[in-house]
Amino acid sequence: MCRVLTGLRLLAAISLIGCASAFGQRILTLDDCLKIAFHENPTLHSADNTFQSARLAHEEFGKSVLPQIKVAGKASHAPDSKNFGYDPAITDGGQYSAQLILQESIYDGARSIKSNQLQADIERRGAERQKIERDLRYDVTVSFLNVLQAQSELSLQRQRVDDLTGYLELVNHLSLGGGVNYTDLLKTEVICGNAKVGLKKSIQTYVSAKYSLAEIMGNPEDTAFAIAGSLGIPDSSFVDSLFRDASLDSVQNIDLKIAGFDIQRSLSDIDIARSERLPSVSLSGDVGLLTSGDNLRLPADQRVSVLGYSVGISIENLLFGWGMTDLRIQQQRLAAENMRLNYNQQRRGLLAELKRLRSQIESAIDQLSSISHTLKKAEENFTLAKAQYAGGGTTALEVLSAEQLLAENHLAEIQTRADLNRFLAKVVQLKQ
Repeated sequence: MCRVLTGLRLLAAISLIGCASAFGQRILTLDDCLKIAFHENPTLHSADNTFQSARLAHEEFGKSVLPQIKVAGKASHAPDSKNFGYDPAITDGGQYSAQLILQESIYDGARSIKSNQLQADIERRGAERQKIERDLRYDVTVSFLNVLQAQSELSLQRQRVDDLTGYLELVNHLSLGGGVNYTDLLKTEVICGNAKVGLKKSIQTYVSAKYSLAEIMGNPEDTAFAIAGSLGIPDSSFVDSLFRDASLDSVQNIDLKIAGFDIQRSLSDIDIARSERLPSVSLSGDVGLLTSGDNLRLPADQRVSVLGYSVGISIENLLFGWGMTDLRIQQQRLAAENMRLNYNQQRRGLLAELKRLRSQIESAIDQLSSISHTLKKAEENFTLAKAQYAGGGTTALEVLSAEQLLAENHLAEIQTRADLNRFLAKVVQLKQ
């Protein structure tokens, strides 16, 4: 987009930048504004945290595959007598243990699927971060263009006020000498007054645009800056490169990439539902001390050893689930199909938007060519009308009409240039 914003001319921004330097304001280019926005934007920092959280979740799941080692201790006392107490055959008078326990899942049909799903989540979070950065770049670019447009229009209005003020002095001078009638003087004063009102509106528009840019950059209170850039016209090769490969089979951007991850996750959900039919196998073991209260109450030479170990394996599988697994699979398939439909709709919408933007860009370039030709004629017409009026060869109304025509053409050029660059910024956003 920087290439688009450099080129033909600065559209009268030099005077504004000079004033800004005189008051100690910063001069910011588009790249400067983007750097500030990327540094200050809280959404980007939040996206970084979300991405890191997804990585930690995947790492955590990977460690869950490793054997789980626990330390467990237990002490319970269950006294008994002929008149009171639990059945000693069941309680053994209590139990006492201190064990090191190991548990390991040997097979789980959904483990690898979940791992792949978490890896896809990491990539999705990365794409979401890129999307936020891309959209922020577009917002800053458009806001920067709005300030450029307001800055150019403000400079034009200042020039209009200067020209009309000078012309008013000429009319007033001729009026004092009896060279023109009082009506011409009144008309000129009205038009000059209207131009000053337009200048005030342009100042307000410029200030408002700067506030909007400052807000997007992350500090709405800091507007002590001016911008440097131009509403340039790109060459045809640059426009063609933007629209290259813009077909239904090849068009791609971050939004579609994220939608693709959603499809991938929905397909993984189907596989996870299917894995409910597979068995899960786990191994467990322990080593340590385990004894009963009855054993501890025996004489030392009659007690059995309390030190030992045990190992075991368990297999679990769903035998009959009343068709719930099949129903879940069907639900996930329908969800995956909806994801595919949404993905295809997004692709078609993206292609249609790119075609619409290409038409608007080509139309804007064509308009600028016509405006450029008309603008030269309007400048010649205004210069000639002023010269003829000074010699008494035309009326004040014709001079004012010529000035108005010139101003309208200047404003049309600025507006069309700004629109063109906004269209190009949108294409850049959609292609990323």
